[in-house]
Parts: sequence; structure tokens; C-alpha cells
Amino acid sequence: MLYKKRIGILGGTFNPIHAGHLIMAEEVCKCHYLAKVIFVPTNIPPHKYTEDLADTHHRYQMVKEAISGNAKFAASDMEIRREGKSYTIDTVQEIRHSSKEDSEIYLIMGADSLEELEIWKDVKKLSRLCHFIIVNRPGHSTQVSNRLTDAIGKEKVLDIERLKIEIEPVGVSSTEIRKRLKGGADINGLVPPCVDVYIREHGLYSHS
Repeated sequence: MLYKKRIGILGGTFNPIHAGHLIMAEEVCKCHYLAKVIFVPTNIPPHKYTEDLADTHHRYQMVKEAISGNAKFAASDMEIRREGKSYTIDTVQEIRHSSKEDSEIYLIMGADSLEELEIWKDVKKLSRLCHFIIVNRPGHSTQVSNRLTDAIGKEKVLDIERLKIEIEPVGVSSTEIRKRLKGGADINGLVPPCVDVYIREHGLYSHS
């Protein structure tokens, strides 16, 4: 029996990328035997306003530097090149079309994204093109809502339940990192050292 190559997609603003993102990707990769995880920084997030959103070039460069030591991790600027609002359905379709081998797409997201998944663009079609891997996040439920069940069907919900994973909570968020930087506090251990250096060299998030 031939097994399809499993490709994970982890999207986000990565404003900035931090240890929690990397731990989540590593755990999912290991748990579900993914051949690769593609980190995809958003251009403009469609469902949330992000304060102090760094320039797309900086966010993409920080991702590239943060993952450079892991052969299974890759970065893509497809959403940045596409411009406008970043819709996951477009990204998944682009990755499927560009893949030169038969593969399965696994969309990695935190429980906070699950809570709004039913309002994502073309979510029913998206559910047919990829699997959803939900990772626990403090303060957010991993329970699938009735609205999402109605949108994608019970079979896809069972797939979500089968694939969800629980990891040890990581007490770090991009919001907290930006807050610390504004206050002149240290972020050692919250981001990879190369990201810390990049942020300080380019003066990101430190303005009042």
C-alpha cells in the first residue's frame, strides 16, 4: 500500500514567531508523522485586527531564521506575494496545485482558531481539501461547535476529533512578547535567539 506524503501547514501573523509556534509544529509533526511543515505568514489576517503588525518582510524573515535548523520545516511567502487579505482556502489550493507528488494536507491550528472556523471563507470546500489538526490552547475549548458541524458535516468533525492533540501549555504569546518589548523587558527564552537579535537589530515593536 502506498502512503501519501503528509504536509502540514501552519499559518499565522507570526508577529513575532515564538517558541510556542515551534513546539506546536514539532509536536504535531512527530505525532502525525508529517514529512514537512510549511510556515505561512499572513499578509492581512481576515478575521482579526492585530496591533503593531510588523512589516510582512520582517515577519517572513523572522520565520525563516527561526526554522532554519529544522530540515522538516519550510517557510512560504505565498500569502504575502498574493497581497490583500489572506484566505486559507487559497493557500491550500496553491500548495496542492504546486505539489509534484501525491500528498495529504494537514492544516495545523490552535483551539482559538477552531472557535471561528465556521466563518472562514469556503470552509466546507476547505474541509474537503485538507485535514484539520487542532492543538489545545489555554482558555480555549477544543470542542467542535454545532455551527461548524452544520457547516462541514459529521464525518469531518470525526476527523477533527481523531487528529486533535494535546501538548504541554507554553506560556508565551506574540501579544505578550510585543508588550514586553515596548516596556524594554527581556524576551530571552520566549523566542529563538536569532529572532531576538533580528527584532533588536531592526527596532521592531519597541516604539511607544
